[in-house]
Amino acid sequence: MEPRPGGAGRRPAGPTRREIVQGVRRELELAGLEAPRIEAERLVAAALALSVSELGVSGGERVDPAGAASVARAVSRRLEGQPLQHIEGTVDFRRVRLVSDGRALIPRPETEQLLDLVAEWRRDRSGPVEALDIGVGSGAIAIALLDEGIADRVVGLDVSKDALDLARENVRRADVANLELRACSPDIWSALASGETFDLIISNPPYVTTSEWTDLDPVVRDREPRVALDGGEDGLEVIRTVVAGAPVRLREGGALFLEIGMSQGSAVLRLLKAEALLSDGRIGTDLAGRPRFASTRKADSR
Repeated sequence: MEPRPGGAGRRPAGPTRREIVQGVRRELELAGLEAPRIEAERLVAAALALSVSELGVSGGERVDPAGAASVARAVSRRLEGQPLQHIEGTVDFRRVRLVSDGRALIPRPETEQLLDLVAEWRRDRSGPVEALDIGVGSGAIAIALLDEGIADRVVGLDVSKDALDLARENVRRADVANLELRACSPDIWSALASGETFDLIISNPPYVTTSEWTDLDPVVRDREPRVALDGGEDGLEVIRTVVAGAPVRLREGGALFLEIGMSQGSAVLRLLKAEALLSDGRIGTDLAGRPRFASTRKADSR
């Protein structure tokens, strides 16, 4: 006798993609995550090798046991405190998609805003631009500078071999030319040749204070490299080194752009003004109105 539809002889259908997303959302809500719906969609999409938009339009499709197991592993990793971007494996920055893992800091939206300021500076400047990216990390800033035509050549420095390896991978994926990556020591400037100068120096340096470090979100503190975040006792350890060396390494009319901590504006402005060869020191705010960026220019001697 043939089994009747829905009878004991028929394997039950798996849940739909929409039902899986709803279940994951409930798990994330119970865990206290801030944006459970958005994270649920992204986790399920990543686990099923879909885009979020593809997931949305195919919500009625059934998820087989292998897919459900993949989703379960992704949710488990998130609940263990792994960053969402590490689970997805990529992060979008400006116009490029970067590999994202624990070797380098996850690029933040504020750093995209820093690039907006640099692009505005570039519009008023003629001729080719050679740039130095200090603390290149995943390669986000350096790649974006070339991808958007803000710079024609970039040298990227980092103290972390792991970060440089990740940056090289992202450079290959982005298929940009004229980007040279170099290892540097904490003094930074020894990685450059005598007399090597640039039109633009840009950096998203570590600027978290040592005391702030212990209060960071554990997802950041425990899963992202401390060397990319901890700026020393007052958060300005690397920033001081960058500002002190910039006048010698900037060409006349060149500019320095920094991302800084939101409580560091006054201190960084004092550092900039203390350098006789630098002028027009400014502190800019992010979209939330918080001091987040510093910029200055090397005065033209003419």
